[in-house]
Amino acid sequence: MSAVSTYAEALFAAASERDELEEVLEDLKSFVEALEESAELRMFFYGAQLGEREKRRVIDGLTEGMRTSTRNFLKVLSDNGRTEILPDVLRRYEELVKEHFRRVEVEVTTAVDLSENMLEQIKSRLGRILEGREVILHTSVDPEILGGAVFRFEDRMIDGSVRGQLEGLRETMVERGVA
Repeated sequence: MSAVSTYAEALFAAASERDELEEVLEDLKSFVEALEESAELRMFFYGAQLGEREKRRVIDGLTEGMRTSTRNFLKVLSDNGRTEILPDVLRRYEELVKEHFRRVEVEVTTAVDLSENMLEQIKSRLGRILEGREVILHTSVDPEILGGAVFRFEDRMIDGSVRGQLEGLRETMVERGVA
């Protein structure tokens, strides 16, 4: 098991025990976002300028208001000299939380904007297809698909677009020597 998975699973276990999985996820996202936005914070967090005890005090100050699980986790990463894996740990932790709550994120591309009613119908149908998992939709518009929709989730893509169907028809015709 990789260090990323080990740390993410340990954090998941601690947060789960305290019933704060989603809160810890939000805390971590906020902290990583702050790191991305501040060169000074990155130098502090990833650097070795401060001693362990002083760094722990600063982490406590920076994470005031965050969950104990988050604060302790960041200190453990720092103590163990593994701060550089934090963004990867966040991604793995988020996957664990989604699996736990049976959530799946689906990117839906359509030729036109869809109404709220249509989005709810798509969400409901996908939930049934995906065996009752909670569907989180992310939508985008691409007029080049002409009509229908393209769905992307996990490692899959379902192309139900008019453009995709036309391309499939063209390929079939070429294979049969019709075109």
